[in-house]
Amino acid sequence: MSRNFLLTTVLAFGCLTAGAAAAEPDITGMWALDQPPGQTHQPPPKLTPAAHQAMDEANHVAAANNRLIGEAHTKCWPAGMPGLMQPPFGIEFLQTKGRVTILSEVSNLPRTIYLDESRHPDDVQPGWNGHSIGHWDANVLVVDTIGFNSRQPRVSEKMHITERIFLDADGQHLVDELVLDDPVTYAEPYHIRYRYKRVESGPGAELMEYVCEVDPANLVAFEKEQAAAGRPSNFDPAWAATAMAEPAKPTSH
Repeated sequence: MSRNFLLTTVLAFGCLTAGAAAAEPDITGMWALDQPPGQTHQPPPKLTPAAHQAMDEANHVAAANNRLIGEAHTKCWPAGMPGLMQPPFGIEFLQTKGRVTILSEVSNLPRTIYLDESRHPDDVQPGWNGHSIGHWDANVLVVDTIGFNSRQPRVSEKMHITERIFLDADGQHLVDELVLDDPVTYAEPYHIRYRYKRVESGPGAELMEYVCEVDPANLVAFEKEQAAAGRPSNFDPAWAATAMAEPAKPTSH
């Protein structure tokens, strides 16, 4: 075998390796939700009978008390998944070695997609965003997420989300196709498709500070409504329980 043949083979292999590495698109940057016409609102999911009943009960309590704000907003809970991927404001992707980090202006919890893990840990701690692992399949980031808590609306600990994240042909739009599989909540897998546009300058080009502050009066009112309806909250701090107590009647001397 000639030296020239070996050199040619090495160079060709090097070009293939470089080409494979370059195949991973760079999705780092600021993105804003930009759904195509006719796809602004996602179709509603088909819920299980139990989930449908729970939703009807919550809506009944809200309507009876003329309340438009639900539990998650009243208590300033994180957006969680999949809500994190549908922010009303900006969202930022940071693509670094071994991971993709997603930041949202309306959530103080970053989401990490681990690219250097082939499987989920056996002891995943349930959380708002779950535990995400991913890999590149050509130009598509394939993501698998488990490990959710059950404090979000229409999300149970059995939720399993798969995603395909990729750049549109123009390179200025990013698409996230999600499939939500939760036998407790959904009667069948729920498909969602979000599209974002790249924001490089002007409004939305950087994340701004967003703070949600609990209003004790609203929280106490909400807790009382839920208790009266037989649906006590699963988050009831000691100070709220104390505030909900009936005030002591003045004693006469």
